Amino acid sequence: MDPYFLLVILLLCLATLDLIVGVANDAVNFLNSALGTRAASYRTILVVASMGVVLGTLFSSGMMEVARKGVFDPAFFSFHSLLFIFVAVMLTDVILLDVFNTLGIPTSTTVSLVFELFGAGVAIGFLTALERGLDPFLFSEYINISSTLTIIYGIFSSVGIAFIAGLLVQWLTRLVFTNKLEHTLRWFGGIFSGAAATLILNFLIFKGLKGSVLFDADLINWLTLHQNFLLLAFLVGFSAIAQIAVYRGINPLKYVVLFGTFALSMAFAGNDLVNFIGPALAAMQAYGLYASSGMDPRELMMGALQEEVTTPLSILLLAGLVMILTLWFNAKSRKVSETEINLARQGEGSEKFKPNVLSRSITSLVENLAKMVGSVVPLSSKAWTDSRFAPSKLARDQEQAQPAFDFVRGSVNLMIASTLIAYATSLGLPLSTTFVVFMVGMGTSLADRAWGQESAVYRVAGVVSVIGSWLLTAVIAFTASMIFAAFLYYGEFIAALVLTVFAAGLIIRSSMGFSKQMRAENLLEDAVEKLIKSEEPIVSSRLLMGSDIERTANIVVMAADALANNQKRTTRRLGKEVVLLLKRHKQLELRMVRIIRDFKGERSASYREHLLAFDFVCDMTESARAMVESQQEHLANLHARPNGSFLLSYADLIALFSLYSGRIVLALESGRTESNSDLLAAKRRIISEVQRILDRELMAYRNGEISTRQSHLQTRLLMELRDITALMHRVHQLYVP
Repeated sequence: MDPYFLLVILLLCLATLDLIVGVANDAVNFLNSALGTRAASYRTILVVASMGVVLGTLFSSGMMEVARKGVFDPAFFSFHSLLFIFVAVMLTDVILLDVFNTLGIPTSTTVSLVFELFGAGVAIGFLTALERGLDPFLFSEYINISSTLTIIYGIFSSVGIAFIAGLLVQWLTRLVFTNKLEHTLRWFGGIFSGAAATLILNFLIFKGLKGSVLFDADLINWLTLHQNFLLLAFLVGFSAIAQIAVYRGINPLKYVVLFGTFALSMAFAGNDLVNFIGPALAAMQAYGLYASSGMDPRELMMGALQEEVTTPLSILLLAGLVMILTLWFNAKSRKVSETEINLARQGEGSEKFKPNVLSRSITSLVENLAKMVGSVVPLSSKAWTDSRFAPSKLARDQEQAQPAFDFVRGSVNLMIASTLIAYATSLGLPLSTTFVVFMVGMGTSLADRAWGQESAVYRVAGVVSVIGSWLLTAVIAFTASMIFAAFLYYGEFIAALVLTVFAAGLIIRSSMGFSKQMRAENLLEDAVEKLIKSEEPIVSSRLLMGSDIERTANIVVMAADALANNQKRTTRRLGKEVVLLLKRHKQLELRMVRIIRDFKGERSASYREHLLAFDFVCDMTESARAMVESQQEHLANLHARPNGSFLLSYADLIALFSLYSGRIVLALESGRTESNSDLLAAKRRIISEVQRILDRELMAYRNGEISTRQSHLQTRLLMELRDITALMHRVHQLYVP
C-alpha cells in the first residue's frame, strides 16, 4: 500500500483526536457564562451549544488558509516534505492540548496551531534549503514572516484590550444595576438586554456567518451594506421584547446568556473548527494532486495549495458531530471550565492556585494605587459607589447556594467578547477566542469586586499562571513541532510510526491518570456534600474520619511488611499513596470554611469536634508520611537493613497496632461503643512496647551494634508509630466518649 496514503489516513485519525482534545479545551469559551450563571440546567446548556455547533458547521466557510499557506509558503516544499510537516503539527497539537486539558488550564488552539506550523515549517524549510544548496537563514523564502507576525500580534494584543474592556464595561454596568436586580431590572433591564442581544447578533451575523457556503455573496454584501440600520432595528425590537418580559416577571438576561452561548458556539464551529482538521484536509488535497500527477513525491512542488479550497460539507458535519459528542461526554472539558469559573466566582471558597511572589507584588501594587486614588475621591462619592456594589442580603445569607456570578456579569462577558471578536474580524485582525473570553471574564470579575481581600492574591496568581501557560504554549508548540519535524525529515515513515506510538502512549497514560484523579475528586466532593447536608453531621464526620484512619493504618502496616521484605517498589507505591491522602486532606481543609458555615446541629459542639478530629487525622497522616519517606530513603540509598531483632519486635508491635486500629475504625464506622478502658489499655501496651524496643535499640547503638543510619530509621519508625497510636485514641474519644 502507498505509504503516503497511510500518512493521510494517520492525519485524519489525528484530526479526529485533535477535535476531541481541542474542543475539550475550547468549550470553555462558549459554556462558561451559562454555567457560571446557571442560566439553565447543564443538559439544557449543552443542548443550546450543540444547536449552535450544528448550525455553525452548516454555515462554515471551511477555509484552510492558515494550515495551507498562512504561515509557510507551500510552493517551497515538495509533497513528501509537506506531508511530514502536517504530521509533526498534528502530533504536537494532540499531545499539547491533552496536557492542558489534564491540568484544567484553558489555552488557545489558534496559538498552538500557528506556532506548530511555524516550528515545523522552519525545521523542514531549513533542512530543505540546506539540501538544495540554498541559504537556510533566508526564512522569507519559505516562511510568510509578515502574515505570521500579524497573526501573533493580533492574538497577544487581545489580552490587554479584552481585560480592560471587560473591567470598564462591568464597572459601569454594575454601577447602574447594583446587586439588587429585583429593583433595577425593571428600569434598565429592557434596554440593556436589547443592547446585549443586538451586539451578540451582530457578532453572529457578521462574524459567525461571514463567508458561509450556504449564504449567497450578494446577501452577505447586502447585510454588510445595511448593517447599521439592521442593528438599530434589532436594538429597538429586542429592547421592547425584553421590557415586556420584565413587566411579566421574566428575567430577560437569562435568555441573553443562552443566546450568547448559542452564538459563540456557532461561531466557533463555523470559524475555528477548521483549525483542528485543517492540516489533515490540506494533506488530503495534496495527496489528490500527487495521485493525479504521477510525479515523484520528492519532486512534486505544492504551489497549487495557494488556491482557495472549500471543505466538503459532509466532512464538516462529521467534525461537528465529534465536537458535540465531546461536549456531552468529555470530562476534561468540565475541568477546564471549572478553572475559569473558580477564578471569576463571586465570594470566598477554596482556591486552586497558590500565591507567588509575582501575584503578591501585583496585588500590593494595585492596592496601593487604589488607596492613592481613594485619597483624592470625595468621601460622599466613594460611599455612594460602595453602596452600588454592596452585595444583597440574600447573596450574603445564601452565598453557597448562589451561582458563581449573576446574569448581569454573564451578559457583559458574552456581549464584550462578541463585540471585540466581531470588530477585530471586520478589521482583518486575527485573535484568539480563548484569550478574549478568558480576559474579559477576569476583567469583569475584578470590576465586580469578586477579588476581595481574602481572595485577590489567589485569583491574581491564577490569572498569571494561565497567561504564563499561554506564553509557554507558544514556546512548547514551536519547539516540539520543530523537533518532531526534524526527526520526521530524517526518519521519514519509521519516525512517523515511532512518534505516533509515543503520542498514543502519552494520551492513554494521561487519560488513565485523569480518570483516577477525577474519581478521587468526586469522592471528596461527595464526602463534603454529605457532611454539609447531613441531618446528623457528627455521624457523617465520624464516618469520614474513620475512612481516613483506616487508610493511614493500612499504609503503616504495609510499609512495615515492605521493610521486612526489603521491597523498594512497594515502599515507593506507599509513598505515592500517602501523598495522595495528604493532598485529599489539603483539599478538605480548603473546604473547611464552607463546612463550618453550613454545618447543622449544635455549632458550639458539632463543628468543634469535627475540626479537632480532622486535625488529629491530618497529624496521623503526616506521621505516616514521615515513616514511609524515611524507609524509602533508607532502602533507596542501599543502607544496611534493620537488624533481625528489631524486625521481629517491630513485626509483633505492628500486629498489636493492626488490631488496635481495626477496633477504632470499626467503632467509628459502626457507631458501636468500644470500652474506653480496653482501648486505653491497648494504647498503653503499644506505647509501652515502643518504649521498650526504643530503649533496647538505643543501647545497641551506644554499644556499636547498629549503624547511625539504622538507628535513625528504627527510632523514627517507633516515634511516629507512638504518635499515631495516641492520636487514634484521641479521635475515638471525641466521637465515642
